[in-house]
Amino acid sequence: MPDSKKIILLEDDKASARLVSTFLGTKGYEVRESYEGRFAIEMALKEKPDLMIVDVLLPDMHGSEAVKQLRATNSMHDLKVIFLTSLLSKSNTTGKETRLTVAGKEYPALSKPFKPAVLAEIVDRILSGDN
Repeated sequence: MPDSKKIILLEDDKASARLVSTFLGTKGYEVRESYEGRFAIEMALKEKPDLMIVDVLLPDMHGSEAVKQLRATNSMHDLKVIFLTSLLSKSNTTGKETRLTVAGKEYPALSKPFKPAVLAEIVDRILSGDN
């Protein structure tokens, strides 16, 4: 079981955020939710999470833009991120892990809809250092 790693979940769908947050909480992670990019950026700069799980399509900005802004700061340059996206759902990747490149860095991505257990496996792998 993880030793209380801190995760910020940036997801604008509150029902989905609650599901993921609750599930990861049962796995021992401390999960904080944000529903808009600008608030997630403020939260991340203040709390220095071990990982961010970021939806791509948000009401105020793209999730990739939030990640770019955070990585531009010295304290968040090595931020670990997993992207969630419905943009890939029309392909054969639904519910499976893929990769997204943001500002020249490749990140794991999970297409929606997905199973929380699959997300938890990716979270465990990323936080254990096996990217």
